[in-house]
Amino acid sequence: MPWFSSYPERSVQDIRDEYDYIIVGGGTAGCVLASRLTEDASVSVLLVERGSLKAGWLSRIPLLSSHFASDGSSTRIVTSTPQEHVNGRSFPIAGGNSLGGASKINAMLYTRGLPGEYNAWSQAGREGWSYGEIQPYFIKSETDLDQDPQASQSIHGVAGPWKNRSYGKAYWGHTAPLTSLLDRIIEASKALGVPYVDDLNSPLHPSHGCAKMHFNIDASGRRSSALTGFLPPDLVTQRQRHLHVCTNTVVLRIDIQRGEKGLKAEGVNDRLSGVGPAEHLKEHDIPVMKDLPNVGSHLQDHLGVALQYRVPLHDSVARLQAQPWSIIKEFFLWLFFGMGLLLGPVLELSVFVQTRLFDSNFRTVTPTPTDEDSSLPMNLPDIEIMPIAWSDAATAKAKRNGGLAFLVVILRPESTGTVRLASSDPRADPLVDPAYLSSTHDRAVLRQGLRFGLRLGEQTAAQGYPIAPHLIPPSEGDEDMDRFVRDEAQTTYHYSSTCRMAPEVEGSTMGGVVDDRLRVHGVQGLRIADSSVFPHILSTHLAAATVAVAEKCADMIRQDHSSDE
Repeated sequence: MPWFSSYPERSVQDIRDEYDYIIVGGGTAGCVLASRLTEDASVSVLLVERGSLKAGWLSRIPLLSSHFASDGSSTRIVTSTPQEHVNGRSFPIAGGNSLGGASKINAMLYTRGLPGEYNAWSQAGREGWSYGEIQPYFIKSETDLDQDPQASQSIHGVAGPWKNRSYGKAYWGHTAPLTSLLDRIIEASKALGVPYVDDLNSPLHPSHGCAKMHFNIDASGRRSSALTGFLPPDLVTQRQRHLHVCTNTVVLRIDIQRGEKGLKAEGVNDRLSGVGPAEHLKEHDIPVMKDLPNVGSHLQDHLGVALQYRVPLHDSVARLQAQPWSIIKEFFLWLFFGMGLLLGPVLELSVFVQTRLFDSNFRTVTPTPTDEDSSLPMNLPDIEIMPIAWSDAATAKAKRNGGLAFLVVILRPESTGTVRLASSDPRADPLVDPAYLSSTHDRAVLRQGLRFGLRLGEQTAAQGYPIAPHLIPPSEGDEDMDRFVRDEAQTTYHYSSTCRMAPEVEGSTMGGVVDDRLRVHGVQGLRIADSSVFPHILSTHLAAATVAVAEKCADMIRQDHSSDE
């Protein structure tokens, strides 16, 4: 299976002295930008990635390529600073470490988020970023394999390079005729006032709901990453005259020169750039080119806490750990039929809720139709419940049963952290402080989310499914809930907003790093396009929005280039 056996890479010695554009970072957004900008054969692009290619056959198997189930060689991990409000624990901060970035190791979840997300950006003054203005980029980038290409809805793409689809069948819980664990959780959600939503990525559905997830998997059951979608080897080969991809190369500095019109980025080099908080740069003896206090500030992540239950072993991916010989069968199911557990169906659906709509029994109640309008920023969900069919191998072997976790995730945290330099050596790992749960608001919302998760577990059992608590809080009192959160909280690897889109506020950390066209304030010729530019973290998974931002950035670059000619 030599899918990427002869990828057309360039060595540092073979690159040119000049390019029209240099893209630093061949992650999810970098692959999109390189692909789109080089659609014009007159434009030359150099894409530089610090990691390697890592495009062997394992990188295409959905389950085995994911960070939590792989050998970790495609992941770069930085350990966070000890977290004061989470028992002093440090957390793994994981990112992609190969061409294609996090899209090669993530859970492959394709979720756009509600229109209200982007309308909030627009209402805050971000010109060009309402949902109506970003939706075309979701459509452009995707092929939704659930759609009929001849009769697809206009809200979905059927001709883009990046594939996504839902699973055609339910994998877990077939312990009763025609009834799956998926069906039971859907019914449990309905009993709690949360409707089933047919299409999670439709802008027309209510502001909360339970829905089947979409995954970046192609029709053959292979992972569809930004690399396979936007920069496959045949495309790079066809464009090798004007697109050069250079891996295993660390860019240490953006070469910024001071001219008559101010600062301008003119290339890449081997020293630090000097753009960021002035005092922090001076601490490390780095000459300050541009004082931008907000570089590395406003870091946000989705923190999750798992309520763990015991379920039959055959209803959990733990059976692959307890019965390793079954992997052989699953491998052939995947290889020849594009199906089976190697598709990674540990999460088949998710539940999005607004805690402000809970009644005293944690049922969702919408007082008016306005509360269901997904275009309004006020209606964004603040909790996601992810039912994950997983448990640890030791328990599976000892108890002969599997695990189901209701991972309760806070989607709209108020807590914000920082990314800072550890030294003047740009190769050194940064100091990452997510400041988890530093806001009392976040702790209160997580308590409500956990209580809803417990009701969801009870309602699933009420549907006749054999589920039993394994690791849950000893009571629903605030102290027990908070202690459980401190002990069990985990990152969901959704980092954003450290170079956020907002006006520059000189000398203050209340502003942003890039303008509405993703240009770094005060530095000509330098843009940022990834999840770090989000004004605030989205109430959903981030990959789809990151690709849409990169698509829009490519268009803005072309527009600005045309106006300069």
